[in-house]
Amino acid sequence: MVRFLGLSIKKLVMKLITNLLLITTISISISCTQNPRSNQNKMETKKEIDSINPEFSYKPEIEDSLSSVKSDEKTYVANKKAGKHPISLQWIGWDIRGNVEVTPMNDEWYRIKGSQKNKAGDYLTIDGKIKRISKKELEFDGTIITKVSHNNNSEPCVKEGKQSFFAKDDRTYFRLQNMTNCEGGMLVDYVDIYAGTSSL
Repeated sequence: MVRFLGLSIKKLVMKLITNLLLITTISISISCTQNPRSNQNKMETKKEIDSINPEFSYKPEIEDSLSSVKSDEKTYVANKKAGKHPISLQWIGWDIRGNVEVTPMNDEWYRIKGSQKNKAGDYLTIDGKIKRISKKELEFDGTIITKVSHNNNSEPCVKEGKQSFFAKDDRTYFRLQNMTNCEGGMLVDYVDIYAGTSSL
């Protein structure tokens, strides 16, 4: 009798173990079947996160913008042309102006060189490079020399380095902003560059 009960319990335990293994196998099978959908959901979620991440969503736009800027720069350089511009110093006169030759360089700068002179030996010379900063402003880098017999003990006044020319209000000429003559005091020089035939 005891032996019979032992065998029955053993069969019952084996049956339970078999059932547990069967349930585990079915669960794994179901999980594997659902994984592709789960992976797809994960990919869709990642796309949604990427779409609100500036690092990803704006990168193509930035690259397109940079390409556009480079293209504009190439067009700007290609359209540059040389020409002449009148210049004047008020001590020499506005009626008979001098001229500067303006020639495009390989970048945004132009080569500029020229002078204004009178029979008395007074003169204005400009030699350097120049570029447009805005509709109203030009940046110059080089040397500007003025010499007028009754100013600065008749000695040349030399201004070197970066200088700014500005067109005030509706004026069509650009005036050197560093106006003080080398003599000092209230003495000023009006060095003006006028509209010309170059693309400056």
